[in-house]
Amino acid sequence: MKKRVEQLWQRWGDTVRFFLWGLTVALVCFLLYRVIVNNHAQHLVPLSEGGRDSLMTVGIPRGMSDTLVRRDAFDVYFNSARGIANCAVYELVTNELNGTAERMGEFMPDPDVKGCPSPQDYAGSGMDRGHLVPAGDLKWSETAMRQSFLMTNICPMHKALNEGGWAKLEEKVREWTARDSALLVFTGPVVSESDTTLANSQVTVPRAYYKIIMAPCVRPMRAIAFIYPNGHSGGRLSQYAVSVDEVEHKTGLDFFPTLPREEQERLESTVNLDAWLN
Repeated sequence: MKKRVEQLWQRWGDTVRFFLWGLTVALVCFLLYRVIVNNHAQHLVPLSEGGRDSLMTVGIPRGMSDTLVRRDAFDVYFNSARGIANCAVYELVTNELNGTAERMGEFMPDPDVKGCPSPQDYAGSGMDRGHLVPAGDLKWSETAMRQSFLMTNICPMHKALNEGGWAKLEEKVREWTARDSALLVFTGPVVSESDTTLANSQVTVPRAYYKIIMAPCVRPMRAIAFIYPNGHSGGRLSQYAVSVDEVEHKTGLDFFPTLPREEQERLESTVNLDAWLN
């Protein structure tokens, strides 16, 4: 009888221990889930239309040829002296990632911009007509898709860049948008006095291109920049990651000029690629 009782107590103790162990595991998993979800939610805040427009402003230095062209989905700061933009900027939000508009559009001069090049200026040059604001980010609107083929949004790109590292970076932007709710993207050429022009026109062929990506809805806000040579672009993202300050130094442009000076310096002076990849 005594042995029977001891066996029952042992079985009961094993059951209790197993139950407590399972309860502990479930509680730990629940707490981890709450921490992850709450941290994510706490770091995402809505972006007002006015706040977005303010952050998308680009400071253009005096003496740099510039015409601001506003389209449905993006803005272009066009440089008529070079025949290419100084910068194109747009916002990409999560619900725009799954649009159904097919890639469509005919390259056309921008009727609103004096001195805009013609698609024929690129003929026989060996250069792609490279989108600054990618058509792949405008599937949510057929109008925006067509506007992306206006020549104010086009620059001479080597095929190795356009179909290589640049395309991979554009895909990363979409991945980061899905995670961070909304991104602001600034793209343009890095030019120098030694740059050549297309054979059939005076359109400048840049030596490199930059892309600046800002996550305005996360707290603290973060930004990262990349500079890709206009040619072969293999390798990891880390090879091309730079500070926003470096892009400003090489282009003369001023990004995020409406932010307080301390916030500008924090966003623009560092290169924290891990914050984007993790």
